[in-house]
Amino acid sequence: MKKFYLACLVLGLLCLSLVSCQKMIIDDGDDEDGGVSDSRMVRFNVVQLEQMPFADTFSRGTDVKSVCSRISLALYKKGVRVKQINQKLEDENFGHLKLLIPTGTYKVVLIAHSGEKNPALKNPEKITFSGKLTDTFYYCEDLELTDGGTYDLKLKRAVAMFRLIIADQIPSNVALMHFYYTGGSSTFDAVHGFGNVNSRQSDSFDITEAMRGKPGTFEVYTFPHADNSALKVKVTAHDAGDNVLVEKEFGDVEVKRNIITQYKGSFFGGEVEEEEIGGGNVQLNLYSEDEWGQTAYIY
Repeated sequence: MKKFYLACLVLGLLCLSLVSCQKMIIDDGDDEDGGVSDSRMVRFNVVQLEQMPFADTFSRGTDVKSVCSRISLALYKKGVRVKQINQKLEDENFGHLKLLIPTGTYKVVLIAHSGEKNPALKNPEKITFSGKLTDTFYYCEDLELTDGGTYDLKLKRAVAMFRLIIADQIPSNVALMHFYYTGGSSTFDAVHGFGNVNSRQSDSFDITEAMRGKPGTFEVYTFPHADNSALKVKVTAHDAGDNVLVEKEFGDVEVKRNIITQYKGSFFGGEVEEEEIGGGNVQLNLYSEDEWGQTAYIY
C-alpha cells in the first residue's frame, strides 16, 4: 500500500512539473507587443511633395493636406505585405503615421491621392485604384528599421495629366463631357515609378448651368508607361438624354510623368478671340528632372 501511495505522489509531482514548464514557455513569449520582443515604434511623416498644383505657377514642398485626401502606407518583407495603414483627410494626424513593427529591413510604400477608396496595395509593383484616378503621389524605398525613430518622406508625383481647354462657349444643351482614353495605365508600379497595364480609362464631368455659355477646362490623369507611349483620347459632349452632340479625337498625345499635356481650341465650332488661343501651334515650358513642366497644343 505504501508503494502505491508513493507511486501516486511521484506521478502527481511529475504532472505539476509539466504544467509548470508549459506555463513558463507561454509567459516567456507573451509581452506587450503581442509576443514580438524586438518590435519598435516607427513614425513616418509626409514632409514634402514635389508638386506643382498642375496650374501655371511652379512650387515645391506643398503640404499634402492641400492636395490629397487619402494616404495609404504599406510595409513589405521579402515581397509580402506585413503592415498597412490608411488615413483620410479628416483624421487628426493626417500625414503623420506610426506603427509598432519588428525590427528588420522593409520596402516602404506610401501612396497619397484623392480617390474615393484606398488603393489595393497587396503587390507594390501592381497597385490598383478604384474609380476615378486623381492627382497621385508616391514614396518607395527599402529602409532598415532597427531602432524605431522618425522618417521624413518626400513624395514624387506619379501621374501625367491631359488637360482640355474649350476656348469657345459651352452650349446650353450640353449636360456632360465624357473622356475615353487608351495608351496609359490605371495601375501603378511603385518600385519602378511607372504604369504597367494597358488600360482603357474614362472620366465624365457634369456640366452645370453656371458652366454653360462660357469656356471650360477639363483634366484627366494617367500613369505613363516607361516608354512614355502616347495617349489616344476621345472626347464627347452629351445632352441630357445622353445623345452625342460633338465628338473629337486627339491622337498621339504625348504624356510624361510630372507633365501637363494641354490642348486648347474651339471644341464646339464657336468663335474664339485670337488672344484667347495664342499664336503658333505648340507652346513648350522647359523643365528639369525635379521640376514641373507643361506642353501646350492648339487644336
